This record gives sequence, C-alpha cells and structure tokens, in this order.
Amino acid sequence: MLAGLLATHAAPSLIDSTYLLAGYPPNAIATDPAGNIYLVASSPVSFPNQILVAKLNPQGDQYLYVRHIGGTLRDLAYGIAVDAAGDAYVVGYTTSPDFPVTGEGNLGTPVNQYHAPKSFVFKLDPEGNLVFSDLLGGPASSMAQAVAVNANGQIIVTGEAGSSNFPVTPGAHSVPDPSSRPYLLVLDPTGTKVLSSATGIGGTAIALDAAGNIYVAGTTLLLDYPTTPGSYQPTLPKVRACYDPACPLQGQGPDQYISKIDPAGANLIYSTSLSGPTGTINQGLAVDAAGSAYVTGFARQGYPYTVAAPALSAPLTGQADAAPFLTKLDPLGNSLLFSVPVGGFGVAANSTGAVSVGGIAGTVNSPATYVISSAIPALSDIPAACLPNGITVGVSAYAALVDETAGTLLGTQFLGGSSVIPSGIALSGSTLWLAATTQKQDVAMAGSALTVTSPQVGNSPGAYLAAVDFSQPATAPGTPRIDCILDAADLMPVGPVAVNQLLSIFGEGLGPAQGVNAGTTGANTLGGVSIAVGSVPAPILYASANQINFAVPSGIVALPGTLNSLRVTVNGATESRVLVSGFNPSLFWNLPETFTPPPQTPAGFALALNADGSINSESNPAAFGSVVSVFVNGVAPDPTVVHEAVAFYANGWQVTNIAPISPYVYQVDVRLPPTVGDFGGACFESGSCAVPLTLFQFNSTGPGFGAGVWAK
Repeated sequence: MLAGLLATHAAPSLIDSTYLLAGYPPNAIATDPAGNIYLVASSPVSFPNQILVAKLNPQGDQYLYVRHIGGTLRDLAYGIAVDAAGDAYVVGYTTSPDFPVTGEGNLGTPVNQYHAPKSFVFKLDPEGNLVFSDLLGGPASSMAQAVAVNANGQIIVTGEAGSSNFPVTPGAHSVPDPSSRPYLLVLDPTGTKVLSSATGIGGTAIALDAAGNIYVAGTTLLLDYPTTPGSYQPTLPKVRACYDPACPLQGQGPDQYISKIDPAGANLIYSTSLSGPTGTINQGLAVDAAGSAYVTGFARQGYPYTVAAPALSAPLTGQADAAPFLTKLDPLGNSLLFSVPVGGFGVAANSTGAVSVGGIAGTVNSPATYVISSAIPALSDIPAACLPNGITVGVSAYAALVDETAGTLLGTQFLGGSSVIPSGIALSGSTLWLAATTQKQDVAMAGSALTVTSPQVGNSPGAYLAAVDFSQPATAPGTPRIDCILDAADLMPVGPVAVNQLLSIFGEGLGPAQGVNAGTTGANTLGGVSIAVGSVPAPILYASANQINFAVPSGIVALPGTLNSLRVTVNGATESRVLVSGFNPSLFWNLPETFTPPPQTPAGFALALNADGSINSESNPAAFGSVVSVFVNGVAPDPTVVHEAVAFYANGWQVTNIAPISPYVYQVDVRLPPTVGDFGGACFESGSCAVPLTLFQFNSTGPGFGAGVWAK
C-alpha cells in the first residue's frame, strides 16, 4: 500500500460489460451531451482495412448507426471527437489511392505510393451520413492521431508529419524540417479551409479548455521538442533507448511532453517535458475547468511521483518494468499538483471534483512494458486469482476514480478477462465508458449491452466495451462485489459456460467470514448466499467472504450463445453478471505445479494421477505408455461427447475409460504415448519430460488448449 494515495473507496458498479465486435479492435471512444456512445475501430484481420464508426444509445444496448469508410488498401482511424449537435469527426491515415474524398476541400493530395500515408479527417452527421471527407497535409505524407472541435465548430487535428514538405501557414510555429515531427492544424467548420498549420508542435492526445486554448501531449524521441522558459521541466531528459550495455540501440529513449497553445493553433503559451530519467510514455490527456492538465501513461524508475514511487525492477534492458502514472499540472505549466501511480490508458476530467482513468495490469506489447500488479494501489484489494500471472491471465483492465485536488483514490472497478488492453475512456455524467481490445472472449459480461450473437472462441482481436457507474456511496458492509469469475478447474477467466461446469467467483463480501462447504453435490443456499442463473437456482459447493464455488445448473437454456443472467445474493444484497451458454470442457490443473515450474513447452500441468494413484509431478512422473487419470469439468452428462472430444484432440494419447466421479466432474483415463515423440514435448535435466495433453476446450484459451503431464 502506497502511503498518501488510498482514501475511502466509493462503490463503483459495473453496469455494462460486453464483447461487442469481433475483428474490430477499437482505437477511440467518445460520448455526446445526450449520452450516446461513439466507437472508432479498424480491422487488422480483413483487407482492405476499412474504418468502422459505430454510434450506440446511452444504454449501450442499441446501435444507432454503423458505418464503414475506406478505400482498397490500408485505412486506420486513431481519434474521434463529437460536437454538441452529435456530429462525429474522425481522423487517421490512409494508404488507399481511392480513399473517399468529398472534393469540397483541397487540403491534401491523393496517395500516390503505398508507403506514403496521408492524414484524413471526415465528418458524420447525427444519423451517420458523410458530411465531408478530406486528406490533409498538402503533398506531404503524414498520420493524424487526435482531433478536437471547439465552440466555434473549428476542427483541430494533430499528428505526425512524414516528410519535409508539410505546409505551414504564415505566423504559425514551424521547424525547418517537419519530417517525423508533430503537426497541428486548425480547420474551418466546413472542413474546406486551413486556418492554421503549425509544425514541430502537436501530439497524440488533444484537449481544449473553456477559453479554446489547445493542449497537446505526446511522446518524443527527440531532445529538441520546443519548451518554454519557467515551465516545470524545460529540458527533456536524456534517456537511453536500451539499458543493456551490449544493446546496439544506444539512441534517445522516450520522453513525455505537454504543450498549451493559443486558440489559433499558432503559438505556445507553455510547453514542458514531464518525464523521468529512464523513459516515459504518454497515453492520455485531459483538462479541467480551471485549466489544469492531467496526463497519464507509463514510466520506469525515477518518474516524479508526489507519493511513494512503486517498487520496480532495475532497468537492465529495453523491457524494464514500468508503472502507470496520473499527473496533474497547474494552469501555468510550472508545477505538479499531484502525481500518483494509477491509470495509464486514458484520462477524463468532469465537473464533480474527480478524474477518471483507465488502467491495466500485466504484460503488454505496446508500449512494451510490464506493469506490476502489486505495485498498483488501485488493485491492492483485488484477489490474486483475478490478477495477471503470465499463465491464465496476461493483461486485464480496470477503471478508477481519483480526487482532483489531492490525487487520492476514490474507487476502483476491476474488469477482468485474460487479455484486455484499454484504448480509451469517455465520460457520460457519472458513468465512465471504457473501450478496449481483447484477444479472447472471456471478458466479464454484465448489464444489457449488445454482444455478438454467438460468441466464438479464437485469438482474433475484437472490441470490448464497459460502463462503470461511480455515483454510488461507499460500499456497505456485506454488499457483494464480484471481481472475476473463473473456471474452477484451471482458474482461467470464464468464456462460454456449460451445464454442470464448476465456476469460482472471487471478490469481497461474497459470503460468511468463515467459509462453509456443502459437499460434492452443493446446496441452493449456503451461509446466507444464493445464486440464480436465469430463473434456476445454482448448486453452491463453497461460500466465503472472498470466494464462492458453484455449478452451472442443468435447468438453464443451454443453446450456444444464449445469454443467462447471473445473480449472486448475499443476505439480501445482490450483484449481477451475465453468462453465455456454450460447450466448454476443461482440464483440472495442478496449480502449484503450474505456477512454479521450470521453463517448459506446456503452459501448465494437469492434475493427474499416475497408475499407482499418486499425484503426477516432475519428481513423480508417469512411465511412457502407462495410464494416467485426469479430470474434466464442464461437460454435458454424455460420456460419448466427452470421449469424442478428448480422443480427437489427444495428440497420440489413447482414452481407455471415462466415468463420472461427481455430478460435475468426469475422470478420464488416458494412456500416454510410448515416447515423447513428435507431440511437442520437452525433456529436462531431471530426466522427466513434459508431454502435452490437449483437450477440446472453449474457455479463454480457445479450442485445442490443454495441459502437460510429466512422463519418463
């Protein structure tokens, strides 16, 4: 626990949470004054890579429009802004020579070569009709990355120039060679005229204050980004791109900066670096009514926190540990008002005296950091089983509320899932909407938000959308709080669930302080706890304050893709989620063996009994060719189905017998292959070999994933 950060928690509520769009990871999110939600996404798996813009109603349960815009090659959208009338403005870049342009403006020349992207901006009216679309940057290549609209309807676009011929208007800030440097454009409301074009200033995030001043933030590898005298950090720190002395990349590493620019987009009011000495990456910007700016992102050792800094490993390589930050800069840009380790992906300021952030914990590839869960105070009371561990959960998301004066943490909602990376947040009253990319459809399901009709398991990235209500008072004692729902067999986040599948709920206030058991068959009420899936009571096997084990009841609608409400009631107080029906057998894992093994091929190890009844392990392997017993969860009471599933995916194993050992668990006896052979196994100095047993499995890892068994 970091001193000075945690305050009394509010009681955030996850009111909507869903896997929304397969194949379309979102890049940005916005809301309008009526509460409607706007998402921008680009498909990385189809060609051409067209842009999708979706507008949803304030409840997130109805599409108001869905539009696809693009040409025949690669089109990516990075930013969206919505004006008071509900018009949406989208920016990004295209390599399509036939990208749709309305022809009303002449702000950029068409693409003439694939490797020369062009910035674009287009406007959709409240019904989703295209009002205008134009390329930007004259003859120069460039990429637009963020957009805002001021009270006069002027459109402010910022991004990065890709060549030296990016145009500049008289009197605007400029640099001799704008190539690989930011730009800032101000367009008239019709999108047909450039009012100001500046180079050398701009960024990847943009915000406006009440006076129309423009704030930009970003990350730079250059030490000459312009700063102003008297600002908080007028000199950008020198950061080595790689910390390993043997690394050939000894260039400049990332620095964060923030600039305030006059409404005309031409001149700096203040500009400052806001970085630590070992690397800082910006991932969001917001401005409050007083003109204070908030930035969020990730930083390695030495970042200027105003509370105790998170404990991070020494920066020995380019993949050194990093932690999130939320930093508030005063209106003059010369001092920090607070700087705390929370957030990292998106920040929004409202009029209620609080700041909202999106955050992650776990391994991420961009911005290539590892965020230590235990170092994040916002997650200090989340059960360890829910948090990333590198095996069952890679990266998960959360939303947090922070007091805007002191930086104290007011509330956190953990969002769960095994692979969720936020791409942006937006406020609508007291509700924070968070958009994210997810690789797997095992995210928490809640509320009435839209979902794909029949979720299919796979590793294609898709869109996740969640809404968190931060308006509730502090949590009353005994009120249940669900942090995650896991498959009880392997502790993986739950995707589609099958009848008789054993699930585990982790959280707070879930049951009695002293845990109680109900045996292998379970009870409908246990320790003041009851669970209903749809209208059907669920058998509870174990209940405590932090964990409930229960079985999916057999009376639910089990057709694949069917949504079933899940209600957990503890002494009259209820918390709700949604379960998706499916076919989802899973192997029970030997968790101590799984989480502390030497490096090996399988991700984990099955809970297996050798032929003599002893537990299989590296020090107690089975003999090649012998029979071991493994245990399967989440199958319909039909041994034929289980036999076919196991046998088909057994990779050289032979199923010899299947028998139920409880209403919810089958024992499957399988004969190992005679040698490690070509089955993807690996042998170690101990003499034992890790041999994968693959089971047809529909949980977070997708079909074909299983666990290893030790053999010798």
